Amino acid sequence: MITLDEFRTGQISLPVTDADDLPPCCFTCTYLLYKEFSVCSCDGPCYVYCGYGYEDKITRSLPPCLEDTPS
Repeated sequence: MITLDEFRTGQISLPVTDADDLPPCCFTCTYLLYKEFSVCSCDGPCYVYCGYGYEDKITRSLPPCLEDTPS
């Protein structure tokens, strides 16, 4: 099982079928993204990943998983 820190880097993605393993705060986060690998999601896999670690992100807001983390 991956850790939240590993997921937050954007280097590791999860199949949508395993997204239930993510903490609830991920589902309210603007950085939670998905990628489909075929024209129709019913034909191929779809993965969720965290875009927080990407330098070209649109927003610089803190994700919910880090809001309660002490500095």
